[in-house]
Amino acid sequence: MSNPNNNKKGTFLRVPGILAYAFLLFVTLFATFWGTAEFFHEGWFAPYTTFIFYMMPFLILMALTLIATFFPRTGGILIMAGGIAFTLWRISMLLTWHHDIGLSVWMTGFVIALPGILFFLDSVFRKKYGYKKPIKFTFKAYWKQNLVVFLPILLILGMGTPMLINNLSRIPLENYNETTIEGNDVTLAFAGDGPGWLYSNKHPIVFKDKKYVGMCWNEIALFGMDPIGFMGKKYGPSYDRTKESIYYATQEDFDKYNMFRYINYEGNELTETIQDYWRLPTIEEYVRLLKHRKENAGGQFDQATGQAHYEREPDKDGPVWAPDMEVIYYWTSTSFGESSAYDITYSGRTRYILKTTRQDYRGYRAVRTKVVAPLH
Repeated sequence: MSNPNNNKKGTFLRVPGILAYAFLLFVTLFATFWGTAEFFHEGWFAPYTTFIFYMMPFLILMALTLIATFFPRTGGILIMAGGIAFTLWRISMLLTWHHDIGLSVWMTGFVIALPGILFFLDSVFRKKYGYKKPIKFTFKAYWKQNLVVFLPILLILGMGTPMLINNLSRIPLENYNETTIEGNDVTLAFAGDGPGWLYSNKHPIVFKDKKYVGMCWNEIALFGMDPIGFMGKKYGPSYDRTKESIYYATQEDFDKYNMFRYINYEGNELTETIQDYWRLPTIEEYVRLLKHRKENAGGQFDQATGQAHYEREPDKDGPVWAPDMEVIYYWTSTSFGESSAYDITYSGRTRYILKTTRQDYRGYRAVRTKVVAPLH
């Protein structure tokens, strides 16, 4: 006859494995949610193979969970190693970006490693108390493994289907020519293909035979500051690799030196002399002009809160956006405080971003200041 106290102790010693599994299942489902949402948000551009990239976190977590449920010791060690590696990588990135290493960085690393610690404990208890594995493969016997495989698939299908329908319904871009857009008391002539429109970092800006991608606000704003160009402008003219030496371009700097002043009338060349045929829209102008399908979204920008309000949510519709290209945020000409400037998402969200930020999916699109061609 079995001892009830031993049964209770055995049940109690299963708790680390149960907690570790529940935590990893939750994180796997969250990664699935994030990956699906981000693919259709920022990864939706031709040829759409980025789907694999956005699914990698969920696939890695699913694999680790499966390994840990079959082999708790091996899985636990892999998860702990992953937590350490992620923490070291995060610290190196923050140091590169001149950010402080806060307590949250270490706490995040510990949280990532925690299920690994619990699975490792589970392996110790399994060996000591001889937990038996099911002999026959049934859903009931291997319900943990089945859940971690099939729940994410159902989540992808449930979330992805309406997002796919929405993205396929967008107004396509007929061409990359200059175009005039009007509505909501604003009329602007937007730049066509050329240095005035960064719609993809696979289509770089060319200046003095050099190619530039992922332009930050500082580089755009300080282009005309001596020496003319983008080189050395990300962190300002006096940058010496210290946080204190970073110079953030002011609104006055932008108005005086911004690169759009140097684009020729045709919009196909970035020059070394001021032309003054192009400028970057303000945050309010973008809010007023964004569309949902063929209709103006009815946007209004609240200067007091820095937020936009719309009658209908904008989307990544042509001709303001290139729907099948990677850029989903546009820089604006509006500075915010000392170190940030406004950008706007295709969905109309207004945000202030660090002026030194470079990202592949953030671009810009200039508009004309003069609509009459120069006399030659």
